[in-house]
Amino acid sequence: MSFDVYLQSFHNGELAGIPRQRVRDAFGTHLTEIGPDDWQLRYDDANSCDLDLMGDDTDAAMVLGFTVYRPCSDQRLWDGLASILASGDVVLYFPGGRAPLVARSTVTDHLPASMVEALGQPVVVASDREIQREIHAA
Repeated sequence: MSFDVYLQSFHNGELAGIPRQRVRDAFGTHLTEIGPDDWQLRYDDANSCDLDLMGDDTDAAMVLGFTVYRPCSDQRLWDGLASILASGDVVLYFPGGRAPLVARSTVTDHLPASMVEALGQPVVVASDREIQREIHAA
């Protein structure tokens, strides 16, 4: 895929954190940490992508979100993203998307109003396959 996917966590309209370890756990042994906020996923010769984490300056154990550059098609990537999305008040969005994606409708209450205004009312997705369906529909 030739676009990027963004995940961010919010609480009451402000950026919030995702435990750095939670992101590591979602991708398991396929993850290599090149630098503190520069990670790479490699599933096989045809499926790899880079992650750029937005570290939390006040807590090194947390990230405020991350970008997946040119996400690969390996199902394990999408499983990991779905698990992170379901882990809290996390939103996933991408260029050209019809709307941001959330795992629960209550996440919308925590998103900045300006984000909802710019990107649209979030769509609830319950699985990795639903995330991929929304991406392919864009």
